[in-house]
Amino acid sequence: LLKLSLMLTELDKLSLMLTELLKLSLILTELLKLSLIDTELLMLSLMLTELLKLSLMLTELLKLSLMLTELLKLSLMLTELLRLSLMLTELDKLSLMLTELLKLSLILTELLRLSLMLTELLKLSLMLTDLLKLSLILTELLKLSLMLT
Repeated sequence: LLKLSLMLTELDKLSLMLTELLKLSLILTELLKLSLIDTELLMLSLMLTELLKLSLMLTELLKLSLMLTELLKLSLMLTELLRLSLMLTELDKLSLMLTELLKLSLILTELLRLSLMLTELLKLSLMLTDLLKLSLILTELLKLSLMLT
């Protein structure tokens, strides 16, 4: 009986140990669960890090897009300036043509003035011719007068 009682005591000890082992197993299970949760949190943190990297890349792309927009605006302004420069060149050409026309107009004016002078000279020449005719008539009259005398 004593042996049985000792064995029973041993069994009780073993049972207590087994209970402790089960408690430890439960704690270990909880720790494993926490470890899994921690792993999930780490994975989420990694995903968040990747999202932040992507967000930074997107920010850089947006900055580049803004720079490109500014470059396009500058390109449009340059195109407009070139168009205005071409217009100015055309205006310069027209101004040169106008200057040439004014020179020609001055030459024409001078030619007209010379033509008027020539007309006056022709009038004077006609008057001179008339005077010469009159002089001839007078000479003839004088000859006749001399003959009559």
